[in-house]
Amino acid sequence: MFKTENTGFSQEGFTLVELLVTMFISSIVVIAVGTIVVTAQKSFVSGSKQVQLQRDYGLIIEFLSNDIRSGIADSSYIYTDSSTVITGPAVNGGRCLKVGLTATEKQLFFQGDKDFVIVTPSGTKVRLVTGVIDTLWFYYDGGSDSNRYVNFDLAMSRDDQKISTRHTVFFRN
Repeated sequence: MFKTENTGFSQEGFTLVELLVTMFISSIVVIAVGTIVVTAQKSFVSGSKQVQLQRDYGLIIEFLSNDIRSGIADSSYIYTDSSTVITGPAVNGGRCLKVGLTATEKQLFFQGDKDFVIVTPSGTKVRLVTGVIDTLWFYYDGGSDSNRYVNFDLAMSRDDQKISTRHTVFFRN
């Protein structure tokens, strides 16, 4: 038989000090992991918003550039806004562009509230990108109607993400 010396400490569990130290270290680890997770989630959300804004921006640029390039230069007009297309005179700068695709088909582009709106040749109104357009402004530059090109300024924002550029697109002659 072995005899053990009684040292006054129980060998069956943890002391209060050991539990407190363990809880303190565990809480630091949990706080660090939580901070990393929250930061990663914020970065992901911010990156997703930027990607979505860039996707919407690219879509608008593609639609405008393709239709302006394929349009007939002397049958495309800029109006102050979409309500003046039928009754108002064409102007050199405004929020609405009517592009003549053929002698009879016209396509309309404009900013409606914070939306990018297209009115197709059949008259269907499509809100292609919604809630992000801050500025969409068209203006002519160049010589005669047949040599003219259109510029457009596009500014978009979603929360703290922003894109703003100026584009020049030539009409097909």
